[in-house]
Amino acid sequence: MSQAGKTRAGWLGAALLATLLAARWVSGGDDDTESAPEASGPASSAQGDRSVPAVDDDTAQLALERLERREFAAQAGELFSSQTWLPPPVPESERPPAPPPPLMFKYLGKVVDGDETRVFLSLSDRNYIVKAGERIDSQYQVDEVTDHAITFTYLPLKAKQMLAIGGMPGGRAQ
Repeated sequence: MSQAGKTRAGWLGAALLATLLAARWVSGGDDDTESAPEASGPASSAQGDRSVPAVDDDTAQLALERLERREFAAQAGELFSSQTWLPPPVPESERPPAPPPPLMFKYLGKVVDGDETRVFLSLSDRNYIVKAGERIDSQYQVDEVTDHAITFTYLPLKAKQMLAIGGMPGGRAQ
């Protein structure tokens, strides 16, 4: 056996000895001290009677008929049931309605002709000239045009939205 093999065997032996000693220490000490009074025989029985109280055979056995099954509290529940950590789903009635998409219209200006006000709007690369009551692409309806805001209704959700405009004087194209 080479020197490395001998060193390795020595370390393994030391580890085994340490493991056995730790197991004996954890298990409660020496097993010889517990069995010593039984092995000493009648000569030490008088000495054993003084240090260890006598135990009746009747009381040494458990009264199994007095034992009952433990009842667990209702809050303990089923211990081995599967559990999900996801929150419970929210009922449909409690869910808030989906918000409408943000208004992407850009205000370009307005023209006031008598009592009728038309506004110029831009969405992407398309321009619109609309007045109150008209629809835009069957998605939006212009409800009201004031000096400070345009009120839209997003038709799929029937949600009201406002587009703020400056208080520019009417009557001119801006």
